[in-house]
Order: sequence, then C-alpha cells, then structure tokens
Amino acid sequence: MKKSTAGKIWIMTGAIYVIVFAVLNLAIFLLITERNSVFWTSYVFICLAFLVRAASVMLAYRTLETETVFMGIPLGSLANYYFFAAVFVGVVFMIFQTAPFRLAFLMQILVLAIYSVVAIMALMARNVVQDVSDNVRGSVQSIQTLKADVDIYVPQVADPELKKALQKLSETIRYSDPMSNAAVADIEGQIMQNMNDLRVRIENNQNQEAIQICRDIEVLFLQRNSLLKATK
Repeated sequence: MKKSTAGKIWIMTGAIYVIVFAVLNLAIFLLITERNSVFWTSYVFICLAFLVRAASVMLAYRTLETETVFMGIPLGSLANYYFFAAVFVGVVFMIFQTAPFRLAFLMQILVLAIYSVVAIMALMARNVVQDVSDNVRGSVQSIQTLKADVDIYVPQVADPELKKALQKLSETIRYSDPMSNAAVADIEGQIMQNMNDLRVRIENNQNQEAIQICRDIEVLFLQRNSLLKATK
C-alpha cells in the first residue's frame, strides 16, 4: 500500500472516531441529566476506551508483516470487544447511578485489565513470530544469493566439465535447507570462503581447481544439511 493511500485511510479513520465520539457525547449529555461520581467515572472510562481502541489499532496494523492475534483472534477484533464492553458497562452505570462507586470503578478496571493482559500477550507473540519470520527470510535470501552467484558463472565458462560442475552445485544449493543456526556457522563460513575461491579460480581460468572447489562446496552443503537435520 502506498504511503499516501495509507495516510488517507488513517485520516478517514480518525474522522470516523471523532464523529462517533461526538455523537456518543451528545447522546449521553442530552439523555442523562443527573451526573454524580458514578456517572463521571463511567464517562472517563468510556473516553479511555476510545483512546485504547485507537492505540490498539495502530499497534496491530503497523508495518510489521505478522498479524497480531491472541487465540486466533486479531488484536483489532479484541480491541473492538473491549471497546463495546467498556461502553456497555459505562452506559449501564450512567443509567443506574445509585450503584456503589466502588462497583462501577472495579468493573471498568477489570474490563481494562483483562484486555491489557490479552493485548500484551498478543503483541509479545507477534514479536516472537516476526523475529522467526525475519530469520527465515534472511536465511532463504542467503541461499538464493549463493545460487544466483553460481548461476552467473555457468554461462561465463567455456569448459564443459566446469559448466556441468557449476550446474550440479547450483542444484545442490537449490535443494539445501534454507534455515540456519549456530551449529552450522563454521560450515557456512567455509562455504563462503570456498565461494570466494571459486570466483577467483574462474576469473583466472583455473578450471580444474574450480571443479574441485565445486565438489568441496557440495560436500560442505551436505554436511550442513545433515547437521541442521540433527539439530532440529
């Protein structure tokens, strides 16, 4: 989504919030004339519900790609549930202002506390999933970059045996496990070093040495894949 379009959506959403808040305030102050401490406590929590709902939407739909959910329910939907619950409880106590102040206050605090805990858990889960997703994406890109480097060499070489070795190496990289962890860091370091050596050998037309490096890299990838499988 373009930034200009996203900005317009946020502006229109904000306008809707202002309109709904204004209409709700108009209805409250026109229909409810008696206002004691229970009324004002309920009113404050209703206003707070608007702010919490807006903040939750911003947190849920910021640029991170992973959706924020709790028990399969998106944070935006959870914010709606909290908002309607807070407004409902607030309106009820506005109508029945003879209820004890402590009861009205406690009910609103309970609703807000439950939602806050759920929202924090959803955000924590989203961050963990996002970190895993970023790691997977980085690993996949690394493998794709290595394969692309080998593929670039294939049309550049004239030696049929070296061309065949490069094509075989490309296939090995293609079907290698894209994930990575600390256990294979040393092997991956050797792979990168050998890839640099391969580039130098190809540039210097040292075909036999380049073929042997291709085989060495294949062996390293096989070792890497086996070690990754064993450590999962």
